[in-house]
Amino acid sequence: MSAERRTAAIVGCGDIAHHHVTGYQLEGVDIVAFVDPLPVARDQFVAEYGTGKGYASLQEMFAKVTPDLVSVCAWHLLHAPLTIEAAAEGVQGITCEKPMAVGMADADRMVEACEASGTKLAISHQRRFTLGWEKGRELIAAGVLGEVVMVIAKFGHGLLNCGTHAIDGVRFVLGDPATEWVMGAVERRTDRFERDTPIEDSCLGLVHFAGGTQLFLQCDLDMKGASFQFFVRGTEGMMEVSETACRTIGAGNALWTDHDLGLPADEINVIGGKANARQTRELLQWIDGGAGHRCAATTARDTVEIMMALEESARRYQVVHMPLAEKGYPLELMIDEGQLPVEVEGRYDIRGYLNREDVDEAQYAELRATGMAHHPIMRTLWERQQQT
Repeated sequence: MSAERRTAAIVGCGDIAHHHVTGYQLEGVDIVAFVDPLPVARDQFVAEYGTGKGYASLQEMFAKVTPDLVSVCAWHLLHAPLTIEAAAEGVQGITCEKPMAVGMADADRMVEACEASGTKLAISHQRRFTLGWEKGRELIAAGVLGEVVMVIAKFGHGLLNCGTHAIDGVRFVLGDPATEWVMGAVERRTDRFERDTPIEDSCLGLVHFAGGTQLFLQCDLDMKGASFQFFVRGTEGMMEVSETACRTIGAGNALWTDHDLGLPADEINVIGGKANARQTRELLQWIDGGAGHRCAATTARDTVEIMMALEESARRYQVVHMPLAEKGYPLELMIDEGQLPVEVEGRYDIRGYLNREDVDEAQYAELRATGMAHHPIMRTLWERQQQT
């Protein structure tokens, strides 16, 4: 790795940006810029971290400074334009938040722009650096379960929001197999959004990977036990694996075996801390000639394709074989085509409380002074507003 200290910019000064800052700090990267159209948001980061300058846009920042690295921490629909703009300036590396994109056209544009500029693009599926998932991947690769037949994943809070982590996590644990086909079903009776993007009320899907392994997933249906824990069934045994634990049964063992991860579960960072630091470290190594990055955009693109194929299957009422032909956002197309009429009126956004534009900043500052983190502050202020 280069002995020269790298510099970085944070684009989008919300909750997740704090975790990117931590990752950079732990890896000795100097943050020189915080970019956000809201002055109060960018000024907060400059003041709290005592470094860098605030800018209203990437254009304004690049007129003054070109950092080595950029973290795109804005909402989903801004990922592609911000990534492409940063790549055009020739930055060395970009870490873009998940989901990579909403639709294959944007995902492909991001990959193409970074390939053209020589920019290394990683997507922040930082849970790939958690010890439980790493142990699960190691054991499956070693053949402990025999041939993997089926994986079951159950999660909530939207396909784009948590589904991207779950699907990407299953792919990681399985060794990132290619996807052959997807079949899915979608329900949307309410006018549900997530970070200004229309999403489903619930969905389920069956993903068939090369080699025959299948993934059955459900989102926002049965929420009991919904998490980033996966149940894996193989020809020789079974596994339960999460970010912080991994256990197996079979292969001559009549009882469940808990595998040592080297740290207790409550010391394993799933977001921020060592997870984001290791993600940053691997990006720096990749820039300096390393073999690649486990969160590379070309890998994350495959996760986006599975999500879009699930929705396209629901739209077409048929199995969707890869590669996915549809380049837009199939759920939005279904809405526009009248396939998902709203039965319960009233648009709502499950992460709308994170929008800082109309926040009482005096109350925000009061709660921040107590040490409360950004996310619970925003939730608290939103709940207060709902009560008035």
